[in-house]
Amino acid sequence: MRIFLTLTVGISLIILAGGTIAYIENPTFGGGLILAAAWIAMAIITIVALVFTFESENQKRNRSTKNNNLSEKLTKRVKELEKRLIDLQDIVITNDDKLERLNNQSSVAPSPPPQTISD
Repeated sequence: MRIFLTLTVGISLIILAGGTIAYIENPTFGGGLILAAAWIAMAIITIVALVFTFESENQKRNRSTKNNNLSEKLTKRVKELEKRLIDLQDIVITNDDKLERLNNQSSVAPSPPPQTISD
C-alpha cells in the first residue's frame, strides 16, 4: 500500500509540475484557478496519505508489542516446563540409583547355603 501511495503522489507531482510550467508559459490557461485547485487537491491527498501511513505504522507497532508479550509468556512457560522436567529427571535418577544399590547389595550378600533334605 505504501508503494502505491508513493507512486500516486510522485506521478501527481510530476503532472502538477508540468501544469505549472504550462501555466508559466501561457498564463491565460484557466486563469490559474484550475492549477491552484490541483495543488490544493494534491496537498490534501498528501496529508491524507501521511496520516494513513502514520496510523498503519502505529498499528504495526501495537501488533509487534502484543507479539512480544506473547513470546515472553511462551518463554516463561517453557522455562517452567524445563524446571519441572529437571525435577522429574532428578527423581527418576535418584530412584534408579536406589534400585541399583539394592541390586548390588543383593548380589554381593552371601547367599544362604543350599538346604539339604536329610533322611
